[in-house]
Amino acid sequence: MAYDDYQGATIDVTDRRGAPPNLVENLEFWMTELPPKLRTIPLVQLAIPGSHNSMTYTIERSDDVGPDEPELIRSLGRLFATVAKPIIFNWSINQKIAIKDQLNGGIRYLDLRVATKQDDDKIYFLHGLYGAEVSQPLQQVADWLNDHPFEVIILDFQHLYNFTEADHRNLIDQVKYLFRGKLCPVSVKFDHVTLRWMNSEKYQVIVVYRNPLARNFSDLWPTGLWPTPWPDTISRSTLIEFLNEGIRNRSLEKGYVSQCLFTPNATYIFKHICRDIRYLSSKCRTVALPWIEEQRPGAGGLNVVITDDVAHDNFNFSKTVIQRNEVLLGSYQSYYNEDIKRP
Repeated sequence: MAYDDYQGATIDVTDRRGAPPNLVENLEFWMTELPPKLRTIPLVQLAIPGSHNSMTYTIERSDDVGPDEPELIRSLGRLFATVAKPIIFNWSINQKIAIKDQLNGGIRYLDLRVATKQDDDKIYFLHGLYGAEVSQPLQQVADWLNDHPFEVIILDFQHLYNFTEADHRNLIDQVKYLFRGKLCPVSVKFDHVTLRWMNSEKYQVIVVYRNPLARNFSDLWPTGLWPTPWPDTISRSTLIEFLNEGIRNRSLEKGYVSQCLFTPNATYIFKHICRDIRYLSSKCRTVALPWIEEQRPGAGGLNVVITDDVAHDNFNFSKTVIQRNEVLLGSYQSYYNEDIKRP
């Protein structure tokens, strides 16, 4: 659906008075359609769904083993590629669907893992195996934003492998060019960083760049402003305890990413060698979704939430996270005006 379909449209809310608002009727435009009250709440207080290792759908079974794997695994990938690469592949694909489909499904935070190769000067996505060169998928994100002018995305370059300073400059230059005019400047205070403010300034992208070089740029948010602790477990109880502790201790002055995911170790993969990451993510969902439903966004509450296989069950993960924002509206009788136009 194109944004042009919305121009001049008015929201009819007369049949919703007195009932909890449905914030997920249209995942593609969920930020555009938020009630005015939610559009004036700082982004760090909204519940926002994200995808873990967002670009892993670009990985192919024959791709080279990446530098994020231990040297032993890289050696096995070179010497016994026919056996090793399919196993690595099965446990590397956290997302099966393309980036445009993720965005249309409500995902607004992208977790990006990138690396260089020795034989060229390009930059690639990866997770276990190398994926696509970064320019085309990032261009697709930029194109999607052009068609969705009131939606906002967080791009988190969380892992950068084998980067020289020249490689950092190369990637940063690409990001600045692709998202020119859309990058939200860094602010140590988030009070004013709301959807309404970003829309008024025509900002659509927050870029988190987890390298000290970010300090040299006014529109690259440093890692300290968006903590994203990693649970590193396959235990249900350990994950929930970790998530609860993270919310309890999160700063009121920063963003926060809750990682609702399991991470297999080598022993687990060996025991489940014929399985794949989706097998593990299905187990994680049984505890992660109920946990999300118990959380409350707002000051010091739920903010960004990421997981694997976000498209499962028609994007039920996105719907669960986004709908939690209803608790910020207070009385359902008062959050809509009589005649509300799209922002």
